[in-house]
Amino acid sequence: MKILFIQDSLGTGGAEKSNSELWYFLREKGIAIKVIVLEHRQNGIEKEILENKFDVTFIDNQNFWQQVNSIAKIVKEFKPDIVHSVLYRATIRTRLAKLKTSFFNIESLVNCSYDAIRFSDLKVNKWALHIYQFLDRITQLKGTDKFIAITNEVREHYIQKLNINPSKISVIFRGRNENQYLKLKTETRQEIRNELQFKETDIVVTHVGRQEFQKGHLELLKAIKTIDKQLHDLNVKFIFCGRDGNNTKEIQDFLAIENLKTTIQFLGHRLDVNKILVASDVFVFPSKFEGLGGSLIEAQAAGLPVVCSNIKVFEEVVINNKNAQMYQLGNIDDLAQKMLSVIVSKSLREKMGAESLNNFKENFQLENVNQQMLKYYESVVSQALNN
Repeated sequence: MKILFIQDSLGTGGAEKSNSELWYFLREKGIAIKVIVLEHRQNGIEKEILENKFDVTFIDNQNFWQQVNSIAKIVKEFKPDIVHSVLYRATIRTRLAKLKTSFFNIESLVNCSYDAIRFSDLKVNKWALHIYQFLDRITQLKGTDKFIAITNEVREHYIQKLNINPSKISVIFRGRNENQYLKLKTETRQEIRNELQFKETDIVVTHVGRQEFQKGHLELLKAIKTIDKQLHDLNVKFIFCGRDGNNTKEIQDFLAIENLKTTIQFLGHRLDVNKILVASDVFVFPSKFEGLGGSLIEAQAAGLPVVCSNIKVFEEVVINNKNAQMYQLGNIDDLAQKMLSVIVSKSLREKMGAESLNNFKENFQLENVNQQMLKYYESVVSQALNN
């Protein structure tokens, strides 16, 4: 079997990371893989993928129609059984390439891109987003053969927003590898805490996500403000991991004005997030919308209790009142109190953390997810041959 993957970049996002983990698995199974990437990214998995000798072609120095033509040309040369595209820019170009040559196109649906709350982002051009949605709806009719949604919520989102035939969309969750640092928890905690100059007795709360409206940094910072003295007195330290984004200035302005007592460290993009999670005590994830929330899976793989927003998709990822405390999205006081309830009780943190690890092992083991993907590819190829 030969599979051509087409995506925007080899950056820091969950889609990029999930695809790369799938590539290693498929290569071990003898599947021929080629990857087309629209642009270079300094941060992310690009260096790793190239060092591990994957066949990657960058078409970053071309305009829109040149990229469409390049995709069509590579398809003709590589002759893949399946083309698998992911993320908006790559999918639009791939769909248009089908006008120039025939191939079977599968797309990953990884986010609720047209969620109503996204239109409330002041930095989003609402008219442009409506145009993107229209183009998405029109081009998928002839440009896409099958879709893979990463949650049931994402599946329903695209059925409604793009009027996709439900029979064309399958659901396969993302997965993650086990966190190997759990076996060295004491040493890992000491290493990371020494780096950050935290004490072993400090309670460390971690958030992972690029600094963008979607990820809810300001909502979390406002919640910290409401219980700032209590957090400071409890020796709570916050870690924020993730690259700069469209909300970075607002975050910086808020911190400059508020002068919080609680210790908050912004670490930027880190390649050792799994270590940081093992060194943490609580994971908080205040996203406004998501496709799944890969960081939630990673937090559970690290055995962490979770505090997260109550957006519907998270109900497929965590178990409310068991391994997670879900707060009402937009309710700052609710977020603050849910965080505090977990922070003040070590026994609750340990109980919730154990439930997180169980949930991860039962539902999000990477090997199981990759096996599902391989079976899906095989079934699609078999159907295509029989038609």
